[in-house]
Amino acid sequence: MTKLILLPKKWQWRWTLVVLVAILQQHAALAQVLSIKGKVVDGQNVPLPGVTVVVRGTTTGTSTDMNGQFALSPVNKGSTLEFSYIGFESKTVEITGATEINVVLEESSKQLGELVVVGYGTQKKVNLTGAVSVVEGKDLTKRQVGSTSLALQGTAPGVSVRQQSGVPGGDGGGISIRGVGSINAGSNPLILVDNVEMSLDAVDPNSIESISVLKDAAASAIYGSRAANGVILITTKRGGNGVKVNYNSYFSLQRPTDLPDKVNALDHMKLWDIAQVNSGLPAVFTEQIEEYERLGPDNFSRFNTDWKDLILTNDGLMQNHNINVSAGTEKIKVFASGGFLDQNGLTANTGFKRTDLRFNTDVTLSKRLTASMDLVLNNSERTWPGNSSPTSIIRYMLGLPATVPGRYDTGEWGEGWSNSNPAAQAEDGGFDKYRTNTRIISGTVTYTPFEGMELLANYSSNFAMARNRRLQGQYDIYVADLANNKLEYARSWPAFNAIYDNFDESQRDLLRVQGTYTKSIGDHNMKLLAGFSTESFNTSNIDAFRQNLISEEFPYLSAGDATGQNLAGGEYEFTMASAYSRVNYDYKEKYLLELNGRLDASSRFIKENWWELFPSVSAGWRISNEGFWDNLSNIVNEAKLRISYGALGNQNVGSYYPTYTSYAKGTAYNYFFGNVVNSGYALTTAANPFIQWERSVILDAGMDLGLLNNRLNITADYFKRDIDNMLQLDLIPSYVGLSAPYVNLGKMTNKGWELSLGWKDAVRDFTYQVTANVSDVRNEIVDLGGREYIAGSRITKEGEAYNSYYGYIAEGLFQSEDEIAGAPFHFGNTKPGDIRYRDINGDNKIDANDRTVLGNYFPRYEYSLNLAAQFKGFDFTAFFQGVGKMDNYLSGTGTQPFYSQSFQGSMYEHQRDFWTPENPDAAYPRLTANSITNNYVTSSYWMRESSFLRLKNVVLGYTLPESLTSKVKIGSARFYVSGQNLFTWSNYFPGFDPEQRDTGGEFYPIMTTYTTGVNLSF
Repeated sequence: MTKLILLPKKWQWRWTLVVLVAILQQHAALAQVLSIKGKVVDGQNVPLPGVTVVVRGTTTGTSTDMNGQFALSPVNKGSTLEFSYIGFESKTVEITGATEINVVLEESSKQLGELVVVGYGTQKKVNLTGAVSVVEGKDLTKRQVGSTSLALQGTAPGVSVRQQSGVPGGDGGGISIRGVGSINAGSNPLILVDNVEMSLDAVDPNSIESISVLKDAAASAIYGSRAANGVILITTKRGGNGVKVNYNSYFSLQRPTDLPDKVNALDHMKLWDIAQVNSGLPAVFTEQIEEYERLGPDNFSRFNTDWKDLILTNDGLMQNHNINVSAGTEKIKVFASGGFLDQNGLTANTGFKRTDLRFNTDVTLSKRLTASMDLVLNNSERTWPGNSSPTSIIRYMLGLPATVPGRYDTGEWGEGWSNSNPAAQAEDGGFDKYRTNTRIISGTVTYTPFEGMELLANYSSNFAMARNRRLQGQYDIYVADLANNKLEYARSWPAFNAIYDNFDESQRDLLRVQGTYTKSIGDHNMKLLAGFSTESFNTSNIDAFRQNLISEEFPYLSAGDATGQNLAGGEYEFTMASAYSRVNYDYKEKYLLELNGRLDASSRFIKENWWELFPSVSAGWRISNEGFWDNLSNIVNEAKLRISYGALGNQNVGSYYPTYTSYAKGTAYNYFFGNVVNSGYALTTAANPFIQWERSVILDAGMDLGLLNNRLNITADYFKRDIDNMLQLDLIPSYVGLSAPYVNLGKMTNKGWELSLGWKDAVRDFTYQVTANVSDVRNEIVDLGGREYIAGSRITKEGEAYNSYYGYIAEGLFQSEDEIAGAPFHFGNTKPGDIRYRDINGDNKIDANDRTVLGNYFPRYEYSLNLAAQFKGFDFTAFFQGVGKMDNYLSGTGTQPFYSQSFQGSMYEHQRDFWTPENPDAAYPRLTANSITNNYVTSSYWMRESSFLRLKNVVLGYTLPESLTSKVKIGSARFYVSGQNLFTWSNYFPGFDPEQRDTGGEFYPIMTTYTTGVNLSF
């Protein structure tokens, strides 16, 4: 036996016992170090992503993934885990030895206390006194669409998102917040992504954490003149502890929501001859009609061209892929996202591709010092045919009659109409490529010198470069040689090929310094914020053109003829400086007060008018916190009243130098002196150096309610927005020879209301949510100094909505010559079947003085309904969106048979319901040739109520059980199918989409989209 360290024999057994006890204690300690995993769900068993899980008293922690799952190691037995999540009650769990812990977090009874992103910071929702709508990123990704702006449609009351085209890369929605905010100074909201101005459609929805829409002066006054039309704040995702990887992908098939059907070739000729005779002209197709009826079309000398089949040759496929990674430790956290979108159009050589990369990095340098650095790279390429735009090609497709030769059976191109063959333009007309490259760098340093004080400095640079190269290619046209029964080359069209090359560069730099101090004294809470920012914007462009290229295989400027070449360019600058502040005060989070102010200076004005102050004040009362509310608290859990009043500015006119006159150079201004021709310059623009800021004053009164344990949430607002001192172009006589200057003139108002209802509940394993939004806004020109602005079929005048429809009031169709004889004089060539107009001024004749306001295109009673449900692994969402009242005017091909500005058009099947003595109650006037325009002047006859209800989106998804995904090392796997723009209920013109405005029968259709996709997390 080995002796222990030569100790006396009587001590050896005692030391042996000590060593054995130490060994046992060490093994016991090792046995108490555990690896914990589990899942966090809410009260309806819905997984909660992003829940913070921390070992109390340590820095060991993590957060749950998209499926609410977490893993944490090492954790000592006997320690306590803390679970916290915004909007839910925190929970602690003691580790007793179990290695799997599943936690249910109860939703906070004070949901209005959630943090909401506002201008330059966050606030508790309980303390908000302004009108702010919040959209979570997870709600955006439920509707997979090519443009992020469309995902915002219907999610917030008062926010109108209207899609006007389905063309790839141009299918985003136009956004307005609470009506139009200006006539000439821009009406688009300010869009900030992590406090950097950029396009909403340049952001991948998979990277978005949340969106806050600031709608009144109290919420947006801190942005001053930038916020005249509202603000959309986008917060992207940040990194967290551990490593999480998500992959999202979908494939879509796109088809037009609707297109009108044209008559065939034989019917076209018959109907055209009727129109000729009705117009007092001879029939022209008598022989061809007989020949068609006897022999039928042969696509050589007799045609029945299906222009839809010939032009809509592209597959309309769209695919999107996104992978994002969140990784980090206690010191450094990174979120990286990469996305790729590829969208094909309906016509040949039409498509859009976008690649975007985002890197968000957060670093903890010390206990008081943190830093963040964001890098965004975005590249896109829009491809169109070089000879014509997709919209123009579809215009020809919808207008050209079937009698026109398109493509012969042997593949050669026909003449089309006057050499314009839209199918040839799409397929062989060259290319038009518009490429953009954007690089955004943003860096922020935050220092906390002592508790309650935060100092921040931020610099961002947004650089964008765009290049547009367009090859106007030629295609060969063939005609039928009937005598020799063969095709003969006729000409190349257009007359020459050409190359256009355009470069644009722009850079926006912003520097911001800011301090925030938070202090509570007893029940009094105060937060002070103050900052200063400077902004500069520079843009430049170069345009070049050459024609008669040596070969279209070399589409470069150097391959073109210098004769007739063109080279032009320019550079423009704009700067702003701003000082801003905000004061928040509350007493017991019951009585709320907020003061905002921003002092802005703009280089668009002269020095004396640089600066303008835009203040706001708002107050709120959480009436549910009063003692007398206790008897109602079981029903109405939360109740808050709020009111705000403030001013915002606008200076965003089209010119960078509106206070300066401008000169132009051109051959028309050259002069002869000294026996040579000298370059001349001419004054082209009148200027007004005394213009000042346009100003908006906004009043908002609102209420927020939470009922029935906050299962039902209600938000209601009334608002009135007065735009005064408007910046607009004044009317000057044409003989002055100068373009109009800007003046401060007039007043416009928008007023309306908003209502949002949300319900969330669960029945065992079945959970469901219902959200309904409805809003109304009315626009009126209050003052224009007695002026009226008339432009074609539009008028802007006092007492009416901006840019209202202007024309004649129709009173049905004339039925007889006697009725015409007894009516006021109508244009001199009126016949039975023509439209009868109202003699407004009573002079017994119809002329321009009988025109009046017919309506306006502003939507009224916009509404949406979002339905969502989850049952075990299944999820379902349905989104309805509509407009209760809206005027829309259709003209051109949409209303007039055989109409065209450049060719003899066809007519649509639904236009067969035209007037004849046998059809006196027809929907359309008698058929006439294009030379008879009486029936197609702007009138109420062609106005339609464009209200509609659309099933905008449906999604059905299924998440595989964890027992299956864990076997292949996947955190979760969800598969889904969806449809976009599936059904539309409307009484608008057949074949035309009611959401599209004033198309004139010329449009690129909105798409119905069928999608299948997958969401994976690791």
